[in-house]
Amino acid sequence: MSYTIPAAELTSTDIKNFKAGAIEAGINRALALGLARVREELVVRAALPHTDFGAAAMGWLTENYISGAIAAAGWGSPFDAGAVPAFVPQLASTKVAVFYKVGISDAAPQIAGIRFRVGAGGASTKAVFFFQIESTTRMEPVMYLSEPVVYDPQDFLYIEAYYVAAVALAERIPFGCYIVEKTGGTVS
Repeated sequence: MSYTIPAAELTSTDIKNFKAGAIEAGINRALALGLARVREELVVRAALPHTDFGAAAMGWLTENYISGAIAAAGWGSPFDAGAVPAFVPQLASTKVAVFYKVGISDAAPQIAGIRFRVGAGGASTKAVFFFQIESTTRMEPVMYLSEPVVYDPQDFLYIEAYYVAAVALAERIPFGCYIVEKTGGTVS
């Protein structure tokens, strides 16, 4: 199931449970893939847009979740490096990424959905979240995903945003995302 739940509709306990579920999904996946032998060998941290998803001028070019200009309404790139599929970032071989929430931080947002796909050409769709009421009416700028979206090491993060209109400069689309990696990779 792919739907969003506005943060205003969640209790603090609900939010803690969403975060714990995302962390657990990432740890379980990392262990299943053999990134570590035991949980204690793993570290969970907040993803950094450029550090984790911006290598080789792909994905995000700074530590800021921001898109580039969007020519027309429809599915487009959330990455400021450029359009998909040309600028789809690849996750490092030592990391699992877990997306669990999305935010809208522009005063007049032009985004109404997010689609998480995988593969250099977006061959398979992991989840689609549509939230036009929450985003375009600015009723709720933060939405939790009904289930975490997990990317494996070396996956291409073919992520798209649904724009309701062209965007002249950029759209800020912050994600809540955890990185699970072996201790010593980024954090000792």
